[in-house]
This record gives sequence, C-alpha cells and structure tokens, in this order.
Amino acid sequence: MLDGRVLTASAHRRLLRHAVVLGLGPLAFGALAARVQAADESPYTVAKLSVDVTAKDAVAAKAEAIAEAERRGLKVVLRRLVPLQAYAALPALEQGEVEPLISGLSIRSEKYSTTRYIATFDVSFNEQALKQLLASRNVTLSETRAPSIAILPLVIEGEQVKSAGEGWRQAWLDLDLTHGMAPATVLQPRPGLDARMVRAILAGDSGAYASVQGTYSGQPLVIAVGQTIDGGQFTTRLAGADSVGQINFGRTGTLDGEDANAAARDAAAFALAVLENRWKVMQSGGAEAEPVRYEEGAPAAAAPAQGEPGRNVVALVQFAGLKEWQEIRGRLMHVPGIQALEVNALSARTASITFDYAGSLGRLQKVLGDSGFAFENGEDNFLIRAR
Repeated sequence: MLDGRVLTASAHRRLLRHAVVLGLGPLAFGALAARVQAADESPYTVAKLSVDVTAKDAVAAKAEAIAEAERRGLKVVLRRLVPLQAYAALPALEQGEVEPLISGLSIRSEKYSTTRYIATFDVSFNEQALKQLLASRNVTLSETRAPSIAILPLVIEGEQVKSAGEGWRQAWLDLDLTHGMAPATVLQPRPGLDARMVRAILAGDSGAYASVQGTYSGQPLVIAVGQTIDGGQFTTRLAGADSVGQINFGRTGTLDGEDANAAARDAAAFALAVLENRWKVMQSGGAEAEPVRYEEGAPAAAAPAQGEPGRNVVALVQFAGLKEWQEIRGRLMHVPGIQALEVNALSARTASITFDYAGSLGRLQKVLGDSGFAFENGEDNFLIRAR
C-alpha cells in the first residue's frame, strides 16, 4: 500500500522487481507493501490466505508466495460461485492465465529470513473477467450470499465452558468469514454460560437455544463445539440455526499425527464448508446435501443421488456389551445408504454415533428395520438397538 492505496497485483510485482534492481532488502520492500484490509465484502475477494515458501533468497520466496496465494485464491472464488455439480467443469489454469484475472493483492502480515517467506494475503479478482471465463465453459454461477449469522466457538471441559483451548476459537478467526457465501461473525461467550445449557442445545433443546440466542443478537446463532477426545480424535458439533434453518451436525476425525491446533483448523474449515454448502444447495432448489470436505473450497465427498435429501444423523446405539457393540457396528456399516459412520463416544452400554444418510428419516427407519434394527426417537437423540 502506498499513501493508503491497495496495490494492484501488477504494481506489486513492479515494486518487487524494483527492489531487486535497487538492491533493497526484504525489510525495505516490506515497508512499501504494508498490510492492508480488503475494502469490501465481495465474494470475488479471498482473505487470510497463508503461505510459507522457501527459495534461493527472500525476494524469490516472496514472488513464489504471491503466485501461490493467487492460484489458491482463484480456486476458492470459483468454488464459491458455482454449484457443487459444476466443480468438474472448472478450469485448471497456469500462472500466466491466473494473473490477468487478479485486480488486487494486499499483505496482512509477513515474516522472512534470507531464504524463507511467510505471509498472509488478501487477493481480489476481476468480476467481469471471471464471469467471462465461466461463461466460456458454460458454467453457471450464483452470487447470492446468505444473510449473516453468528458463530460461538466453545470448548467444554467438565462443567466449564471456554472460548479458548486447542486453538478452536483462533481457528474460526483465521477463516475468511467475510467474503464467502455464508458470512459470519465470531462471538465471545458471555459470563454465566454453563456446560449444561450448551449440552442441552447440542441435544436439540429449542428452549435452551432460544435462551442463549437471546443474550447475543437477533441473528441466527450456531454453537460450534470443537475439542480433542481420547487423545487421538477431534470432535466437532454444530447446533442451533444458520441462514438455512435448524442445524445439528456432528463429526469426529482422527488426528493422524496432527497437533490439536492443526486439527482445530481443519475442523473449523470443514464446518464452514458445511454451512456454505447448505446455503448453496437451498439456493439451487434442492434439499440439503451431504457435507463436503473443504480444503480451500475443494470437495472430497460427492452429493447424494438426484432427488434424495441428504442429512447428518446423530444417534445413540444401545447394546448389552462390547461383543454386541462390535457386531452392531459391523452391521450398521453395511446398511444401504449409511455412509461415513463415526463413533463420537463409547461407554459400557451405549455409543454415540454420527453418519450421513441420503434419504428421508422414514426411509432410514425402514432400511434399518429391514436390517434388524429398531430406530426410535429418544429423549435427546435418535435411538438404535438390535431387535
């Protein structure tokens, strides 16, 4: 930024070349390209793109970092704007094709050594150029964004509720919640919020939700609980309401060598993708689709079959002992339509599970019945038991 103006990408590169010619060090160049914030909330801007590049020197590392941020930013914008079923038609562009699409770039933060450059960028893209690109490939887009919601990240420790812990709140703050299709504001828990109230909301208690929401604002409020369990898994729960309506989503993932902070970042990104996908599916006129894995906009899970409403089901499985549980779990894995079954918690007689099912609850009850299970409403969750 010079005199308060955001650098265009081409101007940014000119400064970089001038720094090399003039023999200026990275510090001098960094003073020229100071941190700036995006000026609008357009979905054509991607904020908080973090990069970490090592090259032969700091200037080369910075140039590579800028190129990487631009490529990743373009991927995010394209996947924001098009429906899930059109992802396969999105173009894979070379860097020379990416650069003309960029209208601006700014630096939020940067650190460097003689060969390494670490930074966080905001990248803006030319709206008309992107529209022409998609039109040339007959890809439709939607720029309609959801009304803003509030997200309350929490960690539960015994009967205590905290906002910090294992990087969960920071993971949400590090996401670009301003420019996406489901904009959101991260809240801080108010004094007096206890674990019993949060657990009641997670269990679907509408009265508890209304009580908590009323202490914040009139916006839809999503309670987002995230934390490690059993030392090797990270569990995520979303409950309350977003711009689509009521939500009760659960997911447990294995750490696979990640530390808790890295797992929190992955889980928060996944959760944001769930919220954005719910909105996009509703806008397209379909029922809610399965959640998609989000890696800067890239899905890893396919949508359910055409005409089948997808849902994430939270249920409590009842059994007599470990041997019966192992048998039940094996059978549930083979029930038609049940996918991504995960165990959230396990005790001597019950197991809390979540799974995806592409169909109505009535149909789920029938297929479970055909497979030898009872599927009933419980006090807090659905109940599943072997007949």
